Amino acid sequence: MSLRTCFGTLLCIAALAFSAHGALIINEMDSDSVNTPTTDAFEFVELYETTGTSVSLNGYVLVFYNGNGNTVYRQEDLDGLTTRANGYFIAGSIAGAERSIPGNTIQNGVDAVALFQGNATDFPNGTAATARPAGTTLIDAVIYETGADVDGIGLAAALGITGPIVDEFARDGTAAAGAADSIGRIPNASGGTLNTTNWTYTTPTPGADNVPPVPEPTSLLLLTVASGIVTTFRRRR
Repeated sequence: MSLRTCFGTLLCIAALAFSAHGALIINEMDSDSVNTPTTDAFEFVELYETTGTSVSLNGYVLVFYNGNGNTVYRQEDLDGLTTRANGYFIAGSIAGAERSIPGNTIQNGVDAVALFQGNATDFPNGTAATARPAGTTLIDAVIYETGADVDGIGLAAALGITGPIVDEFARDGTAAAGAADSIGRIPNASGGTLNTTNWTYTTPTPGADNVPPVPEPTSLLLLTVASGIVTTFRRRR
């Protein structure tokens, strides 16, 4: 649409302003951090504006869903906040987060977090995941788990998510490795909204590009190498 075609219309001005930036997405999150199970002091949800620029978050809200019943248990209004100059935004209990959330608040899965256009008051605790209050629009969401769990049945359908539930413990199925990992989009910012196909466990990088996960945490790798050396030595005796 050209400026000449839509000159003088508020609708077109809004459309042109929207086209000046990319998409706002949920890019990474960590619900189970290294000091589990007591305080989880390093939980976070990372948003990313895909042009890598600072944009206003007025009119957006993060909504957290409990997979046991598929209802809202927390909401974080983002009015008055912006993404960073590099496009990132952090809500959580880690240092430097733009929106502070107390540790041990973001529930371990199966649960979900969603980004809406709307207000916190639109999503009181207990609101069903299927509900779309008047004036709200679902932008992005991710369903996650922390090891084997049977909760969250129907949550993906309720939020319109394509792709699998993302397991923070998927590295080796243990809580120890899972607590050291986060989940995020690999490659960074890939996959599109409401699509978890490109999500995987990875090393936490809040406020920076996601990186592909290494095969094993360093401690487990050293243990594996040490075990192999001992086994070889025994065979040679």
